[in-house]
Amino acid sequence: MLSHYLLLAIRNFSKFKSIFIINLMGLALGLTTVILISLWVKDELSINRYHEHSDRIYSVMTNHDNSGGMVTWNLTPAEMPEAMKADLPQVEKSAGVSPFIKGMAFDSGKEKIEAAGFFVDQDYLEIFSHEFIIGNQSKALSGINSIALSESLANALFGSPQNAIGKSLKWQVFDFGNEVEVTGVYRDFGSLDVEKPEFLMAYPFFLQMLGDGAHWDNYNSSTVLLLREGTDIAAFNSQIADFIKERAEGSNVTPFVQLFADTYLYGTYEGGKVAGGRINYVWIFSGIALFILLIACINFMNLSTARSGARAKEIGVKKSMGASRTGIFGQFMVESLVMTFLALVIAILAVYLLQPLFSQVTLKQLSLDMNVEVIFILFGIWVFTSLIVGIYPSLYLSRFKPVQIMQINLKGSLGELIARKGLVVFQFGISMLLIIGVVVIGKQMNYIQNQNLGYDQSHLLKIPSESIPKSQINTVLDQVKAIPGVENASSLTHPLVGLASSTIGLSWDGKNPNEQVKFENITVNMGLIETMDFELVAGRSFSQEYGEEKAKLILNESAVETIGFEEPVGQMVNLWGDDMEIIGVIKDFHFESLKETVKPAFLKYDPGFAQNILVRIQSENQPETIAEVTAIFQNLLGQKPTVSFMDESYQALYLQEQRVSALAEYFGIVAIFLSCLGLFGLAAFTAESRKKEIGVRKVLGESIGGILNLITVDFIKLVAIAILTTLPLGWYFANSWLETYAYQTNLSWWVFVGSGLLLILVALMTVGFQAYKAAASNPVHSLRND
Repeated sequence: MLSHYLLLAIRNFSKFKSIFIINLMGLALGLTTVILISLWVKDELSINRYHEHSDRIYSVMTNHDNSGGMVTWNLTPAEMPEAMKADLPQVEKSAGVSPFIKGMAFDSGKEKIEAAGFFVDQDYLEIFSHEFIIGNQSKALSGINSIALSESLANALFGSPQNAIGKSLKWQVFDFGNEVEVTGVYRDFGSLDVEKPEFLMAYPFFLQMLGDGAHWDNYNSSTVLLLREGTDIAAFNSQIADFIKERAEGSNVTPFVQLFADTYLYGTYEGGKVAGGRINYVWIFSGIALFILLIACINFMNLSTARSGARAKEIGVKKSMGASRTGIFGQFMVESLVMTFLALVIAILAVYLLQPLFSQVTLKQLSLDMNVEVIFILFGIWVFTSLIVGIYPSLYLSRFKPVQIMQINLKGSLGELIARKGLVVFQFGISMLLIIGVVVIGKQMNYIQNQNLGYDQSHLLKIPSESIPKSQINTVLDQVKAIPGVENASSLTHPLVGLASSTIGLSWDGKNPNEQVKFENITVNMGLIETMDFELVAGRSFSQEYGEEKAKLILNESAVETIGFEEPVGQMVNLWGDDMEIIGVIKDFHFESLKETVKPAFLKYDPGFAQNILVRIQSENQPETIAEVTAIFQNLLGQKPTVSFMDESYQALYLQEQRVSALAEYFGIVAIFLSCLGLFGLAAFTAESRKKEIGVRKVLGESIGGILNLITVDFIKLVAIAILTTLPLGWYFANSWLETYAYQTNLSWWVFVGSGLLLILVALMTVGFQAYKAAASNPVHSLRND
């Protein structure tokens, strides 16, 4: 029986070649999209989840109840890991993790290399499942002067992991440095890790570096816990709610734990609670994949039911010969299974071809590996798709009774027409939503790129400088400023693309002692305001003309507003117990993404701590200027520095949105193409089924324009209905997404009108081609058999 059904399916495909090709192309394209999105979604859901004890690894988060609202960080006091392990029986292991240090200089005696990594506790190596190539993982960081290297860094410094083990290695960051012993080499962190440290050093040395700064009022490290089996997380969070308040008088900070595996996907907080994050994009693209597959399936269903009249006699003969409804249903389901299988094979081949391009767009190394899990998923997609495309047409076609066959009109029943039109409206409604989404995301990205950030990003180089000793910073700056193509240069301790160092240690006369206000601490050098082109709205900049400037502060406008000073210049405030004079006010500038409002901040003069050197260069001869700047650092450090443009760092803040925008654009085009492909097939079938009517009308004098109107008007009405019914949803989703930004573009009326007109134009061109083809045909050919 199965072989008979397969034979009938092949014959039917051969008989209706154009319909077969349209259905096959649509399903193949839809399945290709589904598989590609599935690869991306699977990768997103796998980040940080491969560790053996991932269900028991938790990050300690901290809620800061500030005057401006609740703020959630992943930073904790540096002493917290040890205290939690000692005082909480639920904690099996606890690891402190320093902030990611990007510019540490290493000297093996033969090679000098800058690398990025962490200071971590020994427990860190036992909490996470990172493979060691050589060395004793259980003791690798037990000594304060121990270091574990990544395989890549070990190869670069010593030639191989085996050569690295036991060797001495000098390191330096700022004025801190030491000689350590390589006690282990681990495999490079992979694509499923958010951070990829090139080295891991002993956390106790980080505590020594902090010195007096390692107290319960400072948040300068992270804490990771391995909790014991069966720990009640809700009860544990209640237990640790006052953990910091008990150790820091007057603290407003409440810690809680979040599953480490969830921190990547659930990184947005509102009111101290998780409120989404990247998981939103996972849901969005999963929905897009489903909708695109449904659009492709709708094409199949519409075309199958539209040509029911053409297959009515076949069904009638079979039923007259004794075929049951179940048998007819089985025949059409086999056709659906065969069609979907062929489309799946084509989709798999297409995915293999598109993998490099898709990986480039998503910035992920995605691949379709044919293992048991993947084969099972593909089998599920095949069965699921076959059921969607096959059940309705099979039920519809198998219900015909022989006595009704000769009475069937090619236009079909009222219910059939309503269902078919409803599916077309659904298709183009989804396409409309995607067009609106693409336009709104693109408009917001354009707004971000052209937003005045409060400083000039153009021609501004950023060079990490953690490995330069304090005493040499100003010497380097003087050498850089002497280069003809350099306009100015300075240094600071802030990346200007995110929060880095906040403090509640600023107080002033009249401040409510029970109110804690966080200020961003931006430590700068002379000339920073001039190099960045910040706008001074009052007072002056730091200058050598005024002697010692370390007891002076410059505030941004948000800080002045928070404090409440009407005339801030000359006022005194207290920072960490020291009186400080306000000498200037600068216009607010953005040092986070535009999703956040500008926070209160102050600029403090201290040239010793410089995480970044900023160099403004002239627009002419930039390659030559950059080469000369690079040479100065290479002569000092023995290696080329990492040089980037400030605008590149700023754009990296929106890398996620840019990837989403690109993916939405591609998938929007796919959805529109699939919708138009189905419309093309329906228009072709309509023109074919009405060719005799068209021939009669032409003989009676109907113009080509009248024939075009006859065929196209119904389809364009459906597209217009789809647009009108989708507009409120489009506005709602677009507005909800824009509300995630503190600074956002406006939702102009033309976004929706233009999207609708574009969709109508594309649909008109699709239907118009078939309509013109039918209208321009010779009526003799359609009437000669009558």
